[in-house]
Amino acid sequence: MEKFLNIESKRKQNEDNCKEENKRKFRKYDNNYLDFGFTYITIDNEERPKCIICLKVLAADSMVPNKLKRHLETNHSTLNNKSRDYFVRQLAKLEKQSSSFVKQTSIPSKALLASYKVAFRIAQCKKPHTIAEDLILPSAIDMVSTLIGESVANQLKNIPLSNNTISRRIQDISDNINDQLIDKLRNKNFAIQLDEVTDNNKDAYLICYVRFMDGVDIIEELLFCKSILSGTKAKDLFHITNNFMDHNNIKWENCLGVCTDGARAMSGQYGGLQALIRQKAPEMIWTHCLIHREALASQNINCSLNCVLEIVIKVVNYVKTRPVKARFFQKLCEEMRTEHTTLLFYCNSYFV
Repeated sequence: MEKFLNIESKRKQNEDNCKEENKRKFRKYDNNYLDFGFTYITIDNEERPKCIICLKVLAADSMVPNKLKRHLETNHSTLNNKSRDYFVRQLAKLEKQSSSFVKQTSIPSKALLASYKVAFRIAQCKKPHTIAEDLILPSAIDMVSTLIGESVANQLKNIPLSNNTISRRIQDISDNINDQLIDKLRNKNFAIQLDEVTDNNKDAYLICYVRFMDGVDIIEELLFCKSILSGTKAKDLFHITNNFMDHNNIKWENCLGVCTDGARAMSGQYGGLQALIRQKAPEMIWTHCLIHREALASQNINCSLNCVLEIVIKVVNYVKTRPVKARFFQKLCEEMRTEHTTLLFYCNSYFV
């Protein structure tokens, strides 16, 4: 009986081995498959077809002409009647791009770190991105070649400081700082301050600052600055804020305070932004912005202070609205050796 059982187990084992061998047998790539726009890539010792148009890698069992042709007709129907020469040119371009990508990524680690440090300095000083390639790098080469030598100065040329490179570096640094802030904020109680602003191009933005405790330190950072593409109603502003919170997995339940100005879209108790946030964070406390409260307080001052304020406003407007008067005023301040030589435009909060 044991003999027959051993024979049966060997037979099943042989069948399993045959099945595994059949599974491993796939067609090899044929050069004629280029007529359908396919090259190949080797993954786990298997040749798999790769489309040179969309760069999609198909399964190994798709290495047959009818499946490759069906992919071309289904996904790239406009290229169905292209000749083989067209796909040969596309393959040459793909290989050229791959080789240039390898060259670009083979940057020394120290040169890459120096590129990020220069980008960080440029971002801090708010200078144009072209200053790195036009001024910083040539100046650094001149200084090093003078003090140390040409051989060391030539190593600075390996530092990537082009306009687009600096822009990408600054974006990488910005994304990294944002990720660090989100990681710290995700499981902590916080308060936010929201305000709508307009730049010189009259484009509207929603700015949000956040304040939270990090150990024993109080951290206050810019959380986001988003463009307002639609209206400035409360639901539009809440949609921008809520999308940011959901995208970064920040819980509204941890929001303990919201600070805004007195605009109806912000401070409305029933349809304002604070009311919509309160639906998500019931424990939230709304406060009026301190700067706007100072501006409101300056409108209700006594008569004696109001007379002085009106005189100052007339003097400032008289000087600032006339370029000739502004130049004479500057000369007068210089002759009197004053610390400041210009005036600011009138604003209520300046005189509080």
